[in-house]
Amino acid sequence: MKNFQELLMHYSKKHKLFQEGDKVLVGCSGGIDSMVLLHFLNAQKEELGISVVAVHVDHMLRSEESHQDHLFTQATAMRWGVECFSRAIPILKILEEQGGNKQQLCRSERYAYFLKIMKQTGANKFATAHHADDQLETILMSGLRGSLQDGAFGIQASRPFGDGFLIRPQLAVDKEQILAYANFYEIPYREDSSNSEITYARNRLRKRILPLLKEENKEVSQNFVELAEDMQQDQQFLQELTKDKLQRLIQRRDGAIMLSAKSFRVEARALQKRMVLLLLNYLYNPKRVPVTRQLVEQLQEMMQSSSGTVFLHLPQNYIATRQYDLVVFKQQSLRQQDTLAPIAIEADWTPVYSGYRYKIMPTAQFGKVENAVIWYFQAPKDSTFFLRSREPGDRIQLAGMDQPKKLARLMIDEKIPMPRRENWPVIATDTNELLLVPGLRSSSVISQHKRGGDNWVLIEQLYSM
Repeated sequence: MKNFQELLMHYSKKHKLFQEGDKVLVGCSGGIDSMVLLHFLNAQKEELGISVVAVHVDHMLRSEESHQDHLFTQATAMRWGVECFSRAIPILKILEEQGGNKQQLCRSERYAYFLKIMKQTGANKFATAHHADDQLETILMSGLRGSLQDGAFGIQASRPFGDGFLIRPQLAVDKEQILAYANFYEIPYREDSSNSEITYARNRLRKRILPLLKEENKEVSQNFVELAEDMQQDQQFLQELTKDKLQRLIQRRDGAIMLSAKSFRVEARALQKRMVLLLLNYLYNPKRVPVTRQLVEQLQEMMQSSSGTVFLHLPQNYIATRQYDLVVFKQQSLRQQDTLAPIAIEADWTPVYSGYRYKIMPTAQFGKVENAVIWYFQAPKDSTFFLRSREPGDRIQLAGMDQPKKLARLMIDEKIPMPRRENWPVIATDTNELLLVPGLRSSSVISQHKRGGDNWVLIEQLYSM
């Protein structure tokens, strides 16, 4: 067992997981991985200069089996002279009352309890039993789910946790080495029956794919641990570089974040992606708002040009607007605005509404306008045009559709929050034909390219003081 101990001690020293005087709280499920970790840290506490405390959570999902895990962990820790804190959490009852994802709820409730015990005991380190095979599985799962774009790569040896750090000393060894240590020291442990269920993707990887990979190379898990360390170092450097560059690009004004699309585009694509992720983190709590690959790609794409205007509706009522080169991220108010009294749109600018102002004039009178979006269309010479709130029954003719679409239906499809639908502005003719729904869609009647017969021009400009 000298090799096992040497590997963990070397890994812990390399990553500076322990310092003299640390109080280490060890998360124990009762399974072999966590019981081996608890045994090892307790046996080496004098050499490491640390004190050890254990903590166990019963999620009450496996009835008597999980209750026995709870009793076993407490009894074993007591026999080893380790203080053990434990709690039963009625996950199914909480799910019934609050809803949500079972696995996410288990994790959030469990980690909240861990933080509580850290504070209660004065522990500054929280140790989990993740090992090298877990690292391999995590990276493979991330690849299968397409979630490597979040800036992380696998499991970290150490990360901030509460007022201290979460550490993973056993990333230095794989499951086979943990089994050998447990057999040598006759360490008791319990088996979680759910670990054998192949309904879980991770279990299928563990039982079907990992054995095949280990046939090719017995050291594959350790190789992936080293790969993860190299990638994490690269990620950290790129993340710091991204943060520095983004801070130079953005401006903050009246709760909005603004930047130049051109300045964004000149950066390397690898940094662009990270800039978008960082921008979204400025807007949201990433733990509460899932950031999808599609959303990141959409934001990257909208900043690849500086012509025209593009709107992109984001989670939590944010909207990203690019008008020519200026990109603005701003949260729209969910408060219902007063109904917009119809405003005639003529050759002079309208009052600013929702950050925009408008003109409509005959094409013969049109001259160049900076930083504006221009649409051309055909209408009778004596037509009049209005900026007004949407009205019941409003429909808009969209490109590629045979019949006009109900504006109410369009707003539902575009996921516009209910409080904002009622008084959303529209630009319409005196015959109530919709030309433009600002921030949403334009009618097929208007075009950004002048066509034969077009005799009117509509101008939209993002107004900034």
